[in-house]
Amino acid sequence: MFNINTSEGGYAGTVECDDVAFSYAISETNPREFKNQRPKTESLNWDKRAHIGGYRIFPYGDYNDLPTQIKNIIANNPTAPGLLAKKRDLVYGQGPQLYVDKVVKGVYVREWTEDEEVMQWLESWDYESYLMKQIVDYNHIESGFTKFIQGRGGRIGRPKFLKLEHCKADRSRLAVVDTNINELDATHCVVTDWGFHHINSVKNYQAYRLFDFKNPFAHRISAYYSSMYSFCQDYYTVPDIYGSLEWIRRATAIPFLLKAFSDNSLNIKYHIESPGAFWANKKEQMKEQFVEEKKTFKEEYFTKWKQEFFGKIGKVLAGDKNVGKFLHTESVMEVDGINLTETGWKIKSIDQNIKEFIESQIKISDRADRAVSSGIGLHGALGNINESARSNSGSEQLYALKNYLATGISIPEKIITKPLNYALKANFPNKNLRVGFYHMAAKAEEEIHSGDRLKENI
Repeated sequence: MFNINTSEGGYAGTVECDDVAFSYAISETNPREFKNQRPKTESLNWDKRAHIGGYRIFPYGDYNDLPTQIKNIIANNPTAPGLLAKKRDLVYGQGPQLYVDKVVKGVYVREWTEDEEVMQWLESWDYESYLMKQIVDYNHIESGFTKFIQGRGGRIGRPKFLKLEHCKADRSRLAVVDTNINELDATHCVVTDWGFHHINSVKNYQAYRLFDFKNPFAHRISAYYSSMYSFCQDYYTVPDIYGSLEWIRRATAIPFLLKAFSDNSLNIKYHIESPGAFWANKKEQMKEQFVEEKKTFKEEYFTKWKQEFFGKIGKVLAGDKNVGKFLHTESVMEVDGINLTETGWKIKSIDQNIKEFIESQIKISDRADRAVSSGIGLHGALGNINESARSNSGSEQLYALKNYLATGISIPEKIITKPLNYALKANFPNKNLRVGFYHMAAKAEEEIHSGDRLKENI
């Protein structure tokens, strides 16, 4: 007799075989329902209002936690972090440099230059680290918060920004003074830890007036939200990756699903048929032996011997280390009236039928990777994602790189560097300098001198 009883949901239960029971768990939870960071009621109508101190907060997401959601979903995915790191490197290029905009014979020219005074100011507060953080924020949510901090020169009529500080996206929110009931435009930036249930109970927060590019030194400390406008959306940007979050979740769930299948499924490989006469004869032999030894026979002795016997068979049938071993059995022909019956041990291999299941999951994962690449805005050739499971050719990668540098850098660069360029204009109004990311022109190997080619310098 062989029974399988599963608990509700079909993910755990017991297997009963005569007087022996074995417990099993296919998975602690349903892998297809991998932790979903997006609430079922989430929408793009972020019209709920939160309050802290004397400010009315404009929520970032339906539950004021969109940056945290995106962080958790991406961090658990095997593909997205690598794509975002690649995109970060492509935007950064050879690093930030000063330049002047010029038009030469009707052609826009970016003239890269040097300025010792400006560089001393930039290096005094580690501008490169600030810009790197801005790039990371932009790649995740296509926006970023910056804090402008003035020096003491404003007290004597010579205001100047001392430095800029990066503000973490999960802690910064646009806001308006609570008394301005009809105010629709944000006037402040409130920075605090939003990971609590009752916002009004928290007093540890900072509120800054928003930066005014018409009067940059109006406030000793001000904040600026640099972002890409989203269609028909107020206050915050809806990043392009938002539409790919469900695909990222699916791609993230698949490794857990396969792991649960490999570690916890029943995975029965063999079906063993044993003759009832074998066990009956063995039991009689044990009883006779106990009588001879003047001992009392108990059924549990036979059950224990039976388990040990199956354990020996299991050692032979299971494991890669048992290659070359074999199990020998004999068949016996018994006469039952006019019928001739064959009795004996039979061991049959059970087809696992998992190939189609595994292949379907891999196809879903491949499709999810392409959706993630599209949502992040990085060509598959640059992220080594394609449908044929082969490395992209050099020409594919070169074309994708040239196309990305020509069309995918300008707008991100403007949004990322906008706060810094506002500060440059305010601190050095007569220099007309800006900061941008320097990129070397991509060339095919045959266009490069033989001694300078990549393969010669590895």
